[in-house]
Amino acid sequence: MRGAAYPSTPTSGSMPAMQVAVLVLMVIVIGALLYTLVRLGRGDYTQLAHRMARRTRESFEVLKPCPLCGTMLRKGETVHSVVFSGPAYAQNPKKAGVTPSRNRPEDHLAHLFGCPYCYPANDDHPRQCPVCTKVLPRDGYVIDRMFEKPGRKHVHVLGCTECRSRGKT
Repeated sequence: MRGAAYPSTPTSGSMPAMQVAVLVLMVIVIGALLYTLVRLGRGDYTQLAHRMARRTRESFEVLKPCPLCGTMLRKGETVHSVVFSGPAYAQNPKKAGVTPSRNRPEDHLAHLFGCPYCYPANDDHPRQCPVCTKVLPRDGYVIDRMFEKPGRKHVHVLGCTECRSRGKT
């Protein structure tokens, strides 16, 4: 009874066809994995990351706040303003004690009324003066100096119609 319970194994060294197929499939899978690892090791992953970052940067949108109501403005949405021509010191430079300089950016006086959300005045987006922090009246505006820098404009708020008039009286 010893040898009769187990089937005999071939002694001639031949492999069954199923074992050969599994062995070939394993060699193909291992080869594909090695090929992928070698490609990733050569920097293809870095190129993929740079390509994805470039796409993200192109679709990234920078939002800037309205200085009066704080609503974030998208590209193309602007604050309604009236800029007075000529630099702020051009009317009487000797009296102001300021002379134009090449190192100093040219500035203009301007009135800011608000963005598309807060101008004309409404209750949903109240316009607030950045200097005195009071809500502007319906016909009020903010007085500022506008500096034109390369590629952008910068404003320095001096006050609103309410706090500037209180300082003069």
